[in-house]
Amino acid sequence: MTADRENRDERYIAVLEDMTQALRRITHENPVEDKEPELQSQVLRFRHLEELAASERRLIEEVSPPCRLILEHLSTFIDQPDRSVSIKYGQIMYSHGDFLGFTINEWGHVTLKIGNCRLTWRDDEYRYMFYADKIVLRANDIQKPEISLSFTFSLKYSKLLEGFPDVPGHPQTAYYQPDLFHA
Repeated sequence: MTADRENRDERYIAVLEDMTQALRRITHENPVEDKEPELQSQVLRFRHLEELAASERRLIEEVSPPCRLILEHLSTFIDQPDRSVSIKYGQIMYSHGDFLGFTINEWGHVTLKIGNCRLTWRDDEYRYMFYADKIVLRANDIQKPEISLSFTFSLKYSKLLEGFPDVPGHPQTAYYQPDLFHA
């Protein structure tokens, strides 16, 4: 991990903690059982924001650097109509969907939201193979099918690679295209 990324992560954790505490105060002051529909909907939205903040914190603290690099790269696709992702999970294929975000739940369960498709895996149960235009997730359990994520914006041109020098040597990195990290 680079010193820049470590410092930035520390600042982000502090902000996420402040946000979480503020959101908890608001939702505990206004329980969902309140009879006013407007207040119910606001509390539900604040709880959703709290879940998003928890997911962001898990991205920094709990998932592996290879998984984080994937999620950071795909996040650059949000609101970019010319960037899309295709999924292949075993024999199932989903082509060219818009990346709508991700969530990280407890125990490192990562869920990608691509178009109307949701794809979930547990980070520590997979090894990652990095190519310029796709990433292959290979399960430690050979009974599980591979997951392939192909994208229209090459990882090779991403400025994010500089912030992840630890990915090539990470135990969960099964392979990386030689010119990807060492240009």
